Amino acid sequence: MSWVDKAHKKAKIHKTIDAAMKDPRYQMAEKKKIQEATWEAFDRFMLISADYLHRECGYGKKRLLKFIEFAVYQVKCIETDPEYFDLLNDALKEETGVDIFESLGRERK
Repeated sequence: MSWVDKAHKKAKIHKTIDAAMKDPRYQMAEKKKIQEATWEAFDRFMLISADYLHRECGYGKKRLLKFIEFAVYQVKCIETDPEYFDLLNDALKEETGVDIFESLGRERK
């Protein structure tokens, strides 16, 4: 196979892949994967947080359930008020001196 044939075949494969990636079914599947991974990460973070609160702060069932309820409510703010978390971080920084986003090594969006 000549280099021209190889280049043509490679270009054809790239074109096919690009078309497949633009397919709405593929995009929906990718979006679903990202959402599932995000919720899985959130669930694990909540578990780590609850474990810490139980072991280090003495939280029992009642306070852990209250914490989970609070966190789920806060997460709903992501969709309705994206600036809320910047304001919350600023308020916590003012009250405690800790910039959570900076401490995590994250930049604000």
